[in-house]
Amino acid sequence: MESSFVFLDFLDEAEGRLVASLLNEKTISAGEVLFNYGDPAAVLYFLSQGRLSVHKFTGFQEKMQVIALLDPGAIVGETALVQDYVRHTRVVAIEDCRLYGLHREDFAALKDQSGALACRFLEHILSIVTLRLEKTSDRLARVL
Repeated sequence: MESSFVFLDFLDEAEGRLVASLLNEKTISAGEVLFNYGDPAAVLYFLSQGRLSVHKFTGFQEKMQVIALLDPGAIVGETALVQDYVRHTRVVAIEDCRLYGLHREDFAALKDQSGALACRFLEHILSIVTLRLEKTSDRLARVL
């Protein structure tokens, strides 16, 4: 498995190759927006190189707040795989970034080809999202 795909290390070699074959490389420069609030969500991204900041509206006029900083190995835009959705955040490159995108249609094809692999993939994504939610809840509890 290519070292750029370390984010697929939860899969065995054959599974990793199969998923990697579905990924599309994307590069963005520092300061460039990966996606914006309100954009259609059709792609899950894996961050391979660089750093991203995640911004969310505060509810006060049009102000946005950084709610997360993402390092290599992170996923971003995960809801794109499971539903027709619009983005509720803005994601901006802090550094030049290399990402790999998995389109919803490609994930649907993977489900048709190997339901068990797609299930393991979603379980992994769910474990990451759950951990993020726990950390967010902990931070919120300290603030309140």
